[in-house]
Amino acid sequence: MKQPPFHKLTPRAIRVWQWSNSVRSLFLFALPVAYAAIFGYSGYHQWAIISLGIIVVAIWILSTFLMPYLSWKNWRYAIDENEIDLKRGVIFKTRTLIPLSRVQHVDTRQGPLLGSYNLASVTISTAATTHEIPALDEVLADRVRHQISTFARLAEEDV
Repeated sequence: MKQPPFHKLTPRAIRVWQWSNSVRSLFLFALPVAYAAIFGYSGYHQWAIISLGIIVVAIWILSTFLMPYLSWKNWRYAIDENEIDLKRGVIFKTRTLIPLSRVQHVDTRQGPLLGSYNLASVTISTAATTHEIPALDEVLADRVRHQISTFARLAEEDV
């Protein structure tokens, strides 16, 4: 069995994921408000709204503070002359091997949030789908993109 990948993402990825998860989860706070607007705030509905509010706050806290750390802790990648090995997942772990002979193109992507932390993501496109190595240092992301491109060119020449 092949060894698991060993490269970790930068710890700054945790902050980026905390911000994005926090903003993404804000819409959940609209659920108790919408429930109160539809059914009112009296009797049984009062307890339903309070329960829904507690659940929403718990989900927001977990997705903002715990899940980014656990995702970062479990994200690993490795690149060699034959394939790209990606391992991720908190509860359900996924390991993906991408043969370099299947790589069609490699991009680096940087949005405003990643840019504010000097991070970029590397996207790897194959005929079937697109894979991503998220939140690498900008310099490292360029180096990884170049390395994948070079290995993919060599793999293409071998075919």
